Amino acid sequence: MNQFKLKQGLFLNYLVHGFALIILTQNLLELAHNWNSTIAVASFVLSGIGIGRLVAYLIMGMLSDRFGRKQILLIGMSTYLLFFIVTPMNHSIMIAYGLSIIAGIANSALDSATYPLFTELSRNDSSNNILIKAFISIGEFILPLIVLFLKGHQLWFGISFLIPAAILGLNIINLITCQFPAKRVVDQVEAKQSNEPINMKQVALTTVLFIYGFTSMAVMIWFTQWITIFANQIGFSDVTAHLLLSLYSIGSITGVIASFLILKRFNARRQLFLDLNLVALIAIITVSASRIPLLSSVAAFAFGLSAAGGVMQMALNQLLAIFPNRKGTLTGIFFMFGSIASFTVPIISGFLILLGAQNILNGDIVIALISCLVAIVVFAVKPAPNSLGDARTEINQLDAKLIKILEQRFQAVKAVSHFKQADHIQTEDLKREQAVLNQVDQLTKQKDILPYNQNIIQNIMNNAKQYQNSLTQNKTVKDD
Repeated sequence: MNQFKLKQGLFLNYLVHGFALIILTQNLLELAHNWNSTIAVASFVLSGIGIGRLVAYLIMGMLSDRFGRKQILLIGMSTYLLFFIVTPMNHSIMIAYGLSIIAGIANSALDSATYPLFTELSRNDSSNNILIKAFISIGEFILPLIVLFLKGHQLWFGISFLIPAAILGLNIINLITCQFPAKRVVDQVEAKQSNEPINMKQVALTTVLFIYGFTSMAVMIWFTQWITIFANQIGFSDVTAHLLLSLYSIGSITGVIASFLILKRFNARRQLFLDLNLVALIAIITVSASRIPLLSSVAAFAFGLSAAGGVMQMALNQLLAIFPNRKGTLTGIFFMFGSIASFTVPIISGFLILLGAQNILNGDIVIALISCLVAIVVFAVKPAPNSLGDARTEINQLDAKLIKILEQRFQAVKAVSHFKQADHIQTEDLKREQAVLNQVDQLTKQKDILPYNQNIIQNIMNNAKQYQNSLTQNKTVKDD
């Protein structure tokens, strides 16, 4: 019961986090009025979230390891609560920038406590990371509807801030009463894997996945911050403009569920990772070029399904598989690159908006293209299995290929048996067998597994001889 209550609270935090990710942009016009600034100037406030995350990620990670998950989690929730309550009442742009930094710190505290905590709650369950993304997407879906309702009924925009604040307040009380598990140490097997020499493939994968930590966050931030304003500028109605973001969120939820089911059923991480990034690129190009509401709506859904359907988590999981003994450090660095995106995207897009809101999504297309290039590299350079289940799934797929090859081999053996019978040649040919084993020696690059390869091939040849003998006996019986 305690674990269910704890998990429920953790997921609820990320529902609120989904609100926080887009709440400033959804209320940017009202906030800019409160701050006596233009939209272009107000948009720079959004960069404070990235600064807060950039500064706090590694610090919060170390504090989480040192003082425990519960304390850091409550720090994150409390700072988020402060952000939600004060922001709609504030009239100073300087204080607003400070509050956005606080929101970034809150985000880093939640991540630094929650991701390790989930591994401690259910060590072999990899679904929690994907479910976190689902709750974020639900929050991103609900908030635009709340904002639209408030506007339609001419209610104070600040209510959209107070609703997540109320949820957080109740959840703080809930989690204070929960018992948290003790931290786990890294497995000795993982430590042994991490102490092996680093090769160029690991370096290449690590480098491009860190880059993806930036682009995967940037492509989502860019879209969620500007799609509503972009849609209004190209002549879409206010309802359609907000609907595009909601459809993006629905697509994200759908993508999370679909990705979870596909990866649970098939070992297709690299292929799915590549396919989703290609779909995201096509979808954002369509959204940018389309002036047809229906087509834009379909493309927004497809973009959410692909760009926000768990690809960031896929990339992080592949990164952690490279150096499993350095998960905390790698997670911190990966999210730091995402923090850089949170900081730089509002600044870059703030300058680009001066050139016209109609072209604001062109920058997102460039970022989606870079993400595709990273996905191609990851697809070309095969990463290590991410878990025991992944490794076994890969073995099962290789076994299926081996079965097909063995069937082809035995068809060739059948032809050999036919020729031997016709020419009255004995089934066993020791010279031929030795030649085959010598070829195995030449073809095997990993010499430590050479004896096993030769043993496997010898067993295959032994079974091939038995098969040939059975064919000969069957022919003799038929002749008789």
